[in-house]
Amino acid sequence: MPDREERAEITLKREATVKQLLRRAARRTRPSQAFSAVPYARETDANREFAPERDADSLVWFLIALPIFMVAHALCVKIGAI
Repeated sequence: MPDREERAEITLKREATVKQLLRRAARRTRPSQAFSAVPYARETDANREFAPERDADSLVWFLIALPIFMVAHALCVKIGAI
């Protein structure tokens, strides 16, 4: 029977330790400003990716990618994959 009493005492100590750790974690202060997950943007210019100088690049990419996609689609239709 002493084993059960020892186990109960150990369990109570562990529970008390866990509660104390949870209280400490809840009291910790959190940063007031969130960390930016976007590596290429700045906090002062959140819409940098929509800047006018980036429009020309996207147009070039579109004009290059569209014919490639159309040829690939035509080949897939021709072989019956689509």
